[in-house]
Amino acid sequence: MAPDWHALHGSVKEHVGRSTRQRLGPMSAAQFQRFAVAVGDLNPRYFDPEAAREQGFPGVVAPPLYLTSVLGWQAGPAEDELRPDGAESEVMAGVPLEGVRLMGAGQEVELSHPVCDGTDVTLEVSVDDVELKHGGSGQFLILRLLRRYLDDRGTELMRCRETFIAR
Repeated sequence: MAPDWHALHGSVKEHVGRSTRQRLGPMSAAQFQRFAVAVGDLNPRYFDPEAAREQGFPGVVAPPLYLTSVLGWQAGPAEDELRPDGAESEVMAGVPLEGVRLMGAGQEVELSHPVCDGTDVTLEVSVDDVELKHGGSGQFLILRLLRRYLDDRGTELMRCRETFIAR
């Protein structure tokens, strides 16, 4: 059954400007080194503290897209608690998107500071905008989120503007 697109749009629009915060905790070199190996980026600054210092970093650092690539920071919900598209509901900052499937439609990433082994990270997610559109196969929503990654002093490490299609 197709959702009531106008009602869903209005419901999501109420979340524009709201934000949620989640403490991700200290980043560990082992976590981001596994990511570096998985994506085939074996730059020594991710593995060797001396090589990282020679490149101007205080120690080993995370690959630039590590933080934005991890969608779930907990062990994860049981399979029957996932959305129909396989995503965790909290990934969308509490936005009510029941009855629709989500598809990523792009990211814009700005790096401000490196993420080092031990950096305590908090994720802040806010809803920037939502649009109701009509395409050849029916209505859909364009949802824009801003994810800000902050250290324990509140310094922005990275920001990621993400666009999703809700269909």
